[in-house]
Amino acid sequence: MSTIQDVILVRHGESVSNVTQRFAYRTWDPPLTERGQRQAQALATALRTLPISCLATSPLLRTRKTIEPLSQALGIDPLVVDDLMEVNLGRWDGALMEEISVSETDKDLYAAWRKDPEAFPPPGGESVLAVGRRILRGLDRLLDDHSGTLVVAATHGDCLKGAALAALGAPGECARRMKSPNVGMVFLARDADRRWRLNLAPALTAGDV
Repeated sequence: MSTIQDVILVRHGESVSNVTQRFAYRTWDPPLTERGQRQAQALATALRTLPISCLATSPLLRTRKTIEPLSQALGIDPLVVDDLMEVNLGRWDGALMEEISVSETDKDLYAAWRKDPEAFPPPGGESVLAVGRRILRGLDRLLDDHSGTLVVAATHGDCLKGAALAALGAPGECARRMKSPNVGMVFLARDADRRWRLNLAPALTAGDV
Protein backbone atom coordinates (compact mmCIF):
# COMPACT_ATOMS: atom_id res chain seq x y z
CA MET A 1 0.00 0.00 0.00
CA SER A 2 1.23 3.50 -0.78
CA THR A 3 2.65 5.48 2.14
CA ILE A 4 0.88 8.58 0.80
CA GLN A 5 -2.91 8.82 0.82
CA ASP A 6 -4.40 11.60 -1.29
CA VAL A 7 -7.66 13.47 -0.84
CA ILE A 8 -9.41 16.01 -3.03
CA LEU A 9 -11.79 18.13 -0.96
CA VAL A 10 -14.48 19.70 -3.17
CA ARG A 11 -16.89 22.46 -2.28
CA HIS A 12 -20.48 21.85 -3.41
CA GLY A 13 -21.91 23.50 -6.51
CA GLU A 14 -23.93 26.68 -6.34
CA SER A 15 -26.91 26.22 -4.03
CA VAL A 16 -30.07 28.17 -3.32
CA SER A 17 -28.47 29.36 -0.08
CA ASN A 18 -25.60 30.90 -2.07
CA VAL A 19 -27.84 32.97 -4.33
CA THR A 20 -30.19 34.05 -1.52
CA GLN A 21 -27.32 34.85 0.89
CA ARG A 22 -28.94 32.75 3.61
CA PHE A 23 -27.00 30.63 6.07
CA ALA A 24 -27.71 26.90 5.80
CA TYR A 25 -26.40 24.44 8.36
CA ARG A 26 -29.05 22.17 9.93
CA THR A 27 -32.45 23.87 9.95
CA TRP A 28 -32.45 24.38 6.18
CA ASP A 29 -31.07 21.98 3.55
CA PRO A 30 -31.30 23.76 0.18
CA PRO A 31 -30.79 22.08 -3.21
CA LEU A 32 -28.38 23.04 -5.97
CA THR A 33 -29.43 25.69 -8.47
CA GLU A 34 -29.47 24.84 -12.17
CA ARG A 35 -26.02 26.37 -12.39
CA GLY A 36 -24.90 24.22 -9.47
CA GLN A 37 -26.16 21.12 -11.26
CA ARG A 38 -24.11 22.06 -14.33
CA GLN A 39 -21.07 22.58 -12.11
CA ALA A 40 -21.56 19.11 -10.64
CA GLN A 41 -21.63 17.61 -14.14
CA ALA A 42 -18.48 19.53 -15.10
CA LEU A 43 -16.77 18.29 -11.94
CA ALA A 44 -17.53 14.70 -12.90
CA THR A 45 -16.08 15.31 -16.38
CA ALA A 46 -12.92 16.81 -14.88
CA LEU A 47 -12.27 14.06 -12.32
CA ARG A 48 -13.69 10.83 -13.73
CA THR A 49 -10.40 9.70 -15.34
CA LEU A 50 -8.45 9.96 -12.08
CA PRO A 51 -7.67 6.78 -10.08
CA ILE A 52 -10.38 7.44 -7.50
CA SER A 53 -10.94 4.63 -4.99
CA CYS A 54 -13.46 6.22 -2.62
CA LEU A 55 -16.08 8.99 -2.64
CA ALA A 56 -17.40 10.76 0.45
CA THR A 57 -19.86 13.54 1.15
CA SER A 58 -21.29 15.59 3.96
CA PRO A 59 -24.88 14.65 4.86
CA LEU A 60 -26.36 17.79 3.29
CA LEU A 61 -28.27 17.76 0.02
CA ARG A 62 -26.05 20.24 -1.83
CA THR A 63 -22.93 18.11 -1.32
CA ARG A 64 -24.71 14.84 -2.07
CA LYS A 65 -26.03 16.24 -5.34
CA THR A 66 -22.59 17.64 -6.22
CA ILE A 67 -20.89 14.24 -5.90
CA GLU A 68 -23.76 12.34 -7.55
CA PRO A 69 -22.68 12.73 -11.24
CA LEU A 70 -19.14 11.59 -10.37
CA SER A 71 -20.57 8.69 -8.39
CA GLN A 72 -22.65 7.64 -11.40
CA ALA A 73 -19.69 8.00 -13.78
CA LEU A 74 -17.43 5.84 -11.60
CA GLY A 75 -19.99 3.39 -10.25
CA ILE A 76 -18.86 4.17 -6.68
CA ASP A 77 -21.43 4.87 -3.97
CA PRO A 78 -20.36 7.83 -1.81
CA LEU A 79 -19.98 7.40 1.94
CA VAL A 80 -21.83 9.94 4.09
CA VAL A 81 -19.37 11.37 6.64
CA ASP A 82 -20.82 13.55 9.38
CA ASP A 83 -17.47 15.27 9.99
CA LEU A 84 -17.65 16.79 6.48
CA MET A 85 -20.72 18.79 7.62
CA GLU A 86 -21.02 22.54 7.11
CA VAL A 87 -19.58 24.86 9.77
CA ASN A 88 -21.83 25.10 12.82
CA LEU A 89 -23.44 28.54 12.51
CA GLY A 90 -25.01 28.54 15.94
CA ARG A 91 -28.00 30.84 16.24
CA TRP A 92 -27.41 32.27 12.76
CA ASP A 93 -28.41 28.99 11.15
CA GLY A 94 -31.11 29.62 8.55
CA ALA A 95 -30.90 33.42 8.83
CA LEU A 96 -30.42 35.89 5.98
CA MET A 97 -27.02 37.59 6.09
CA GLU A 98 -28.65 40.95 5.34
CA GLU A 99 -30.91 40.62 8.39
CA ILE A 100 -28.04 39.66 10.71
CA SER A 101 -25.91 42.57 9.48
CA VAL A 102 -28.48 45.12 10.70
CA SER A 103 -29.81 43.26 13.74
CA GLU A 104 -29.31 45.14 17.02
CA THR A 105 -28.46 41.83 18.66
CA ASP A 106 -26.03 40.50 16.06
CA LYS A 107 -24.72 43.27 13.80
CA ASP A 108 -21.53 43.87 15.81
CA LEU A 109 -20.89 40.14 16.15
CA TYR A 110 -21.49 39.69 12.42
CA ALA A 111 -19.07 42.49 11.52
CA ALA A 112 -16.42 40.95 13.79
CA TRP A 113 -17.01 37.50 12.27
CA ARG A 114 -16.67 38.90 8.76
CA LYS A 115 -13.31 40.40 9.75
CA ASP A 116 -11.91 37.44 11.70
CA PRO A 117 -14.02 34.24 11.75
CA GLU A 118 -11.44 32.50 13.93
CA ALA A 119 -11.49 34.97 16.80
CA PHE A 120 -15.22 35.70 16.49
CA PRO A 121 -17.16 32.56 15.45
CA PRO A 122 -20.96 32.70 15.14
CA PRO A 123 -22.63 32.75 18.58
CA GLY A 124 -22.87 29.12 19.62
CA GLY A 125 -20.98 28.05 16.49
CA GLU A 126 -17.53 26.89 15.37
CA SER A 127 -14.31 28.70 14.58
CA VAL A 128 -12.54 28.09 11.27
CA LEU A 129 -9.75 26.00 12.78
CA ALA A 130 -12.24 23.95 14.80
CA VAL A 131 -13.96 23.13 11.51
CA GLY A 132 -10.65 22.29 9.84
CA ARG A 133 -9.58 19.97 12.63
CA ARG A 134 -12.97 18.26 12.50
CA ILE A 135 -12.58 17.72 8.76
CA LEU A 136 -9.09 16.22 9.14
CA ARG A 137 -10.27 13.94 11.96
CA GLY A 138 -13.07 12.69 9.73
CA LEU A 139 -10.65 12.15 6.85
CA ASP A 140 -8.27 10.28 9.16
CA ARG A 141 -11.02 7.83 10.05
CA LEU A 142 -12.06 7.53 6.41
CA LEU A 143 -8.52 6.76 5.23
CA ASP A 144 -7.97 4.29 8.05
CA ASP A 145 -11.03 2.34 6.90
CA HIS A 146 -10.69 2.78 3.13
CA SER A 147 -7.14 2.56 1.89
CA GLY A 148 -6.61 3.23 -1.78
CA THR A 149 -5.25 5.57 -4.37
CA LEU A 150 -7.41 8.68 -4.15
CA VAL A 151 -10.43 9.91 -2.16
CA VAL A 152 -12.77 12.69 -3.35
CA ALA A 153 -14.86 14.25 -0.59
CA ALA A 154 -17.63 16.82 -1.07
CA THR A 155 -17.95 19.39 1.68
CA HIS A 156 -18.46 23.15 2.19
CA GLY A 157 -16.61 26.42 1.64
CA ASP A 158 -15.39 27.18 5.16
CA CYS A 159 -14.57 23.49 5.56
CA LEU A 160 -12.09 23.72 2.68
CA LYS A 161 -10.51 26.81 4.20
CA GLY A 162 -10.31 25.31 7.67
CA ALA A 163 -8.86 22.02 6.46
CA ALA A 164 -6.17 23.79 4.44
CA LEU A 165 -5.21 25.99 7.39
CA ALA A 166 -5.22 23.06 9.82
CA ALA A 167 -3.03 20.98 7.48
CA LEU A 168 -0.53 23.85 7.23
CA GLY A 169 -0.65 24.76 10.90
CA ALA A 170 -1.57 28.29 9.80
CA PRO A 171 -3.57 30.73 11.94
CA GLY A 172 -7.31 30.75 11.47
CA GLU A 173 -7.35 34.50 10.86
CA CYS A 174 -5.91 33.75 7.41
CA ALA A 175 -9.30 32.38 6.35
CA ARG A 176 -10.42 35.82 5.17
CA ARG A 177 -7.50 35.86 2.74
CA MET A 178 -8.79 32.69 1.08
CA LYS A 179 -11.53 32.27 -1.52
CA SER A 180 -13.51 29.06 -1.88
CA PRO A 181 -15.63 29.12 -5.06
CA ASN A 182 -18.36 26.61 -5.79
CA VAL A 183 -16.79 23.29 -6.87
CA GLY A 184 -13.41 24.70 -5.84
CA MET A 185 -10.93 22.06 -4.68
CA VAL A 186 -8.24 21.61 -2.04
CA PHE A 187 -5.66 18.86 -2.60
CA LEU A 188 -4.41 17.16 0.57
CA ALA A 189 -2.14 14.22 1.31
CA ARG A 190 -1.50 12.20 4.47
CA ASP A 191 1.89 10.56 4.87
CA ALA A 192 2.89 7.36 6.65
CA ASP A 193 3.33 9.29 9.91
CA ARG A 194 -0.28 10.56 9.66
CA ARG A 195 0.84 14.11 8.97
CA TRP A 196 -1.26 16.19 6.61
CA ARG A 197 0.12 18.44 3.91
CA LEU A 198 -1.31 20.71 1.26
CA ASN A 199 -0.53 19.70 -2.33
CA LEU A 200 -0.46 21.92 -5.38
CA ALA A 201 -3.22 20.93 -7.79
CA PRO A 202 -2.31 18.56 -10.63
CA ALA A 203 -2.63 19.96 -14.12
CA LEU A 204 -6.00 19.53 -15.86
CA THR A 205 -6.43 19.94 -19.59
CA ALA A 206 -8.52 22.82 -20.91
CA GLY A 207 -11.21 20.35 -21.91
CA ASP A 208 -11.61 19.19 -18.32
CA VAL A 209 -12.77 22.48 -16.79
